[in-house]
Amino acid sequence: MDRLSSFLLRRLAHVERCAVRRLAVRNGLLTMSTSIVDGHVVGRFSPAFDPCHLTGEFEQDRQWVRDHLAGFLIEGPQDGHGRPVLVPPVPLWPAHLMRRSANEADTNPAALAYAVRVVAEAAYARSVKHMATLLLLAAAMEQSGVTLRDLVAHLRQPAPVVSVTVFADGFERALPHLIEDTDLVPYGPYTGVAADFAFNDDLWKWVDSETRRVFLQVPAGETNRPSRAALRGQLLRALADGTPVLAVSETHNGVPDQVDLTCDIRLTSAGIDSLLIADLLEAVYGSEAVMRHDSSIAKLDAGALTLDDLAIAIRPGRPILSSLDALAGLAALNRDDKEDGNADKNLGTSRRLITQSPSERREQTSRDGGNSSSSASTSSKGKRNDRSRQKPTGAEVIQPEPFDEASRPAVPPVLRVETLTGYGAAKDWALDLQADLADYLGGELAWAQMSTKLLLSGPPGTGKTTFARALCNTLQVPLVVTSVSTWLQGEYLHDVLDRMADTFAEARRQAPCILFIDEIDGIGQRASASRSYSDYWNACVNKLLELLDGAMKTEGVIVVGATNRPAEIDEAIRRSGRLETHIEIPRPDIPTLAGILAHHLGSDLDAVTASDSQIGGQP
Repeated sequence: MDRLSSFLLRRLAHVERCAVRRLAVRNGLLTMSTSIVDGHVVGRFSPAFDPCHLTGEFEQDRQWVRDHLAGFLIEGPQDGHGRPVLVPPVPLWPAHLMRRSANEADTNPAALAYAVRVVAEAAYARSVKHMATLLLLAAAMEQSGVTLRDLVAHLRQPAPVVSVTVFADGFERALPHLIEDTDLVPYGPYTGVAADFAFNDDLWKWVDSETRRVFLQVPAGETNRPSRAALRGQLLRALADGTPVLAVSETHNGVPDQVDLTCDIRLTSAGIDSLLIADLLEAVYGSEAVMRHDSSIAKLDAGALTLDDLAIAIRPGRPILSSLDALAGLAALNRDDKEDGNADKNLGTSRRLITQSPSERREQTSRDGGNSSSSASTSSKGKRNDRSRQKPTGAEVIQPEPFDEASRPAVPPVLRVETLTGYGAAKDWALDLQADLADYLGGELAWAQMSTKLLLSGPPGTGKTTFARALCNTLQVPLVVTSVSTWLQGEYLHDVLDRMADTFAEARRQAPCILFIDEIDGIGQRASASRSYSDYWNACVNKLLELLDGAMKTEGVIVVGATNRPAEIDEAIRRSGRLETHIEIPRPDIPTLAGILAHHLGSDLDAVTASDSQIGGQP
């Protein structure tokens, strides 16, 4: 192992042990005081328990801490936004254990230091995936000729731009997680914000009970990468605010051109090889164990392994031979899957596209296209008819009901915006749109000058879907009805994104038309890359932003979104150019209820309101 890799691994272990000590202080297992040494503020940790419980045998004492004080070494519960929920505020102190005396002079300083070390080691668990990611980063720095001093110097500057390309499956997700989960990168801690951060001005954020420096994480995958124009605007705003920019890719040409041409640091590595596996095994098992099995390590098919495979096979405390056997088996399995082209079939739902790299997603798409080559001889017209009949998007197309003012008294009234009661600003918006649409169809008004995107919110039962149906009849254009839950019925991430894109494509084919998206709050909000399944939800939100942004040529499509919880929608969805017009529909009051009843009763209203004498004749 070279000096850079060894230093980075030691640094990783150090910051993780520091995090354990800080957690123990928050939970009351350790206490901390500060002092100034040579102008530096230094923290001094001491145990809150009596060190007399320890025997001096390190392994035995570490197990004792785990057996009796494990509750003080666990992170407290968190809410849906990652904020700690401490109930009770600290764990309960075991009744059979004595606390340390307040008089520290009565305790040997060496015993105190030993007790603190035992606590740190009891909760410290080495993350093999973090270690492998760090070794890949060190290899990229070595192969790119970038020293650690150069990297730190650029990170010290405002708005550094760094691109990292490592041809290892899983690296795109692993590096942001490493940066966010640990304090390894200087001038942090950091939290990554994807895609639309350029519209915010916060260089620092309060995350997980601490202040974190924000960095713009540029998506490299094709499924969630913003358009070139949108990315240019994001980079401009981020760099103007002094925000660091990081682009991570695991494929050729994965880093966007705007980042590749302007980055300060460009790192590239070939990926997982036998040398990296040897270094990782050395960090876990020691150099002597690696030397005894160097021939077995050299025989591994390292190029077929992923970062997840390394984390699965190599675990501290497991015999090294078992890890080597597992690595060999996983490599053979991955190689067979790629050769047969049936990786997804063999792995089933345990390895969905949510955990696959963009390169694998593209490979699966090409395989699916090859399997369907037998049906390619059908005509394009037949394909379109079959597609429309099967409705793969789950959307329903409703045609407007024709109405004739002269025949209205003789037939049930057609539901129109003009006849609705209690919709207030939404009704005014619809009637203005009716006039603008007539001018647009007459060539007197451009589509970009019209207000064609609306977010309707209100409690359940206030008539949001009814408004969309009435708008369809008023404008006399088709209504394409869908919902976020319909999109999420796709089994894989690419299925969900395809459903979203195909729904907008269906609306464009019906243009001019109305696209009604119900339960739009189900798309969620973008989250930090360290959150579980954040890549899935961030990809969904980014795809909707792309579709709403006009980049997909949505001229002729009126978009109406409905929600019961507008606060749960990502702020970027409600910005200018998207669902910028937000109208809340309140619960109906007494006059509104009277108007609703009058509409539904129609011609029967006179009979209902007539007096008994008018109905029954002579009294």
